Amino acid sequence: MLAPAEASRSYDLCINVAGRRLFWRNPNHGVTLGDDAIAWTMDGGAVEMAYGNIVAVHLNSAGQKVTADRCTLTFADGSGLLIVNTDPGGYRDAERATLYRDFVRDLHARLASDRYPAIRFTAGVPRWRYLVMLGSAIATAPMFALAGLGGYLFYHLTNGLVLLVVGEYFCWKLARRALANAPRDYMPDLPPEELLA
Repeated sequence: MLAPAEASRSYDLCINVAGRRLFWRNPNHGVTLGDDAIAWTMDGGAVEMAYGNIVAVHLNSAGQKVTADRCTLTFADGSGLLIVNTDPGGYRDAERATLYRDFVRDLHARLASDRYPAIRFTAGVPRWRYLVMLGSAIATAPMFALAGLGGYLFYHLTNGLVLLVVGEYFCWKLARRALANAPRDYMPDLPPEELLA
C-alpha cells in the first residue's frame, strides 16, 4: 500500500513533452506534484495540469546502451509528459533512480482510483515487441550454450566457456527486461516494482 501523498513536493527529474525532439543534454528538468495538479517547466515556460486532466499513466523501461525507467502521462487534450530516471545526459544515476521511484509512488498515491477512477494505468511495451524480446532470449540461449560448450569440448578452446557465460548472461538480461516490460494494466495502489529500478 502506498503512503498518503504530501501537500506538495518537487522532484529534480528530467522531463520531455511527448513528441518533442531529443536533446544532447536535456535542459528541462523539475516536476512538482501539488494537491490537485502537476507542474513543470519546459523551455523556460511554466506549465500546470490538473490531475483530473490525466487520462493515462504508462510505466516502462527502454533504451539501447542505457536502460531508463520512464513514466508517461497522457492528458485529455492528447498531449503528454515523459519523466525519466536518468541525468540530463541520458545516463543512469543512482540518486535520480531513487528520486524517480519516490516520484512514481507519490504520483500514484495522489491519483488513487477513488479520486480519479477514469485514469488508465498501464505498463510495459507493445505486445509484439515483448514477444520479440522474449523469443530472442529463448532462441539464442541454446545457441550460445551449444557454441560455447562445443568450442570447449571439441576444440579445447577456453574462449568457448567465456562465450557460454557471456551469452547466457546476455540472454538472461534480455529475458528479465522482457518480463518486466510485459504489457499489462495495473492498479494505482500497486505500481509494478520491477519498473522502478
